[in-house]
Amino acid sequence: MTDREPAFTSPTDIAAGNMRAIACSAGTAYLGPSEREKLRRILQGTVASMTAGNLAAMYDLGLEHDRLYQKPLAQFHDLILAPGTRVAALKAFIEQQLPAGRPDYIKALFIEAAARQLGERWVQDSCDFIGVTIGTARLQDLIQAFAIETRNPIGPTKRPFAALITPLGEQHTLMSFLLGLLFDTLGWARTIVEPGPKNAAMLATAVKQADVVCIGWSNSRLAGEFQDLVTQIRSLRENTSPPLIAGGVAALNSLDFLVEIGIDCVCDSVYSAARISQSLYEFEKQTIQASDTGRTALIRSSRIDWLPHGTP
Repeated sequence: MTDREPAFTSPTDIAAGNMRAIACSAGTAYLGPSEREKLRRILQGTVASMTAGNLAAMYDLGLEHDRLYQKPLAQFHDLILAPGTRVAALKAFIEQQLPAGRPDYIKALFIEAAARQLGERWVQDSCDFIGVTIGTARLQDLIQAFAIETRNPIGPTKRPFAALITPLGEQHTLMSFLLGLLFDTLGWARTIVEPGPKNAAMLATAVKQADVVCIGWSNSRLAGEFQDLVTQIRSLRENTSPPLIAGGVAALNSLDFLVEIGIDCVCDSVYSAARISQSLYEFEKQTIQASDTGRTALIRSSRIDWLPHGTP
C-alpha cells in the first residue's frame, strides 16, 4: 500500500478493475453481457470475503503495526506526554495528521494503539507513573470529546444496544470509554455504567435492553466483584440473558475462571469486542453452540478458539 492509496477500496471497485483488465487483454467480444455479469458476481463475491478477512487481521494486530500510522503514533505519543498539552491539541492532531479518507472508527483504533503503547512504556520503565496517569487522563478526555460529536440521538430506527460495565472497585475505565466511542462510530446505541450501588437503577435499565454486555476487567484482585456483577446481570435477565463479553488484562489472565462462570467471549482488543458485537446474529448462533456443547469462545486476532467449560 502506498501513502496515497485510499484506506479502503470497495469489492465492487476491485471487481470492476479486474474486469477492465480482462476486457483490455482479451477484448470484450469474448464475453457477452450475461457472461460479463456472471464474471462480475464471481469476482465481487471472492474479493469481498478476502477483503473482510484481511481487514480483520490487520486491525486486530493494532494500527501500530501499520507503517502508515507509525510516525503519527510516535508524534502523538510525544504530544500526550508534553507538559501543558490540551485536549483540543490532541483532537486537532488526529483530525489533521491521520491519512485522509479513513472511516471514523479509525480514530478510536488510533487512540487504542496510543494507549497500548503508553502501557508498554510503563512496563518497560520508559515512562513514570505521573506520565502514565496524565497521559491516560488526557486520552479519556479526548475520547469524550470525540464521543460528543459522534453519538447519534435516539431516532425512530431501533439500533443494537451495548451495555458497557466494570466490576465494583475497577479504576481503569479507559477502555470502556474507548469501546463506547467505537460503538458510536458503528452506529450502535450504548451506555457506560460506572460501578457502585448508586448506579444500580442505571445498571438494571442498561442490562434489560442490552443486545450485548461488555465487561472491562483489569484488576485481578476483583475476581469476586466480577463474579458478583455477572450474577447480578443474569438475575436481571433470567430467561433472555444477553451475550457476555469480557476484556482487559485480568480477563486475559483468568480464562479458566471466566470459562467456569460461563462468560461467552473473551476479547483482547476493543476492535475484537466491537467486531463480534457487530456480527450479532452470527454471535448469537455461536453462543447457542457454546451452550449446547459446553464451550466458551476466546476471540483473538482473526480466529475463534473454543475452550471447554471447566478447563483445568
